[in-house]
Amino acid sequence: MVEGTPQVGDEAVSFRESIPMGPEYRGDRNEQYIVVRAGNTIAAFTRINVAGRSSFPSALVNRQVDRLSNAQHP
Repeated sequence: MVEGTPQVGDEAVSFRESIPMGPEYRGDRNEQYIVVRAGNTIAAFTRINVAGRSSFPSALVNRQVDRLSNAQHP
């Protein structure tokens, strides 16, 4: 499932996969992916949760992308 576009970097996309764990486990496996282009660098962030659902803290992603951007401009 494609999620809202993160407002970070030059371009970004976010999506989530929900995978049923089957009868032997309760709940689903939820995977969130955020892919960001900052200048000439592409960064991918992955978060995996089992039997729960949460999202990346946006402040963390923003801080990491700012670091990537600043590293490209001495």
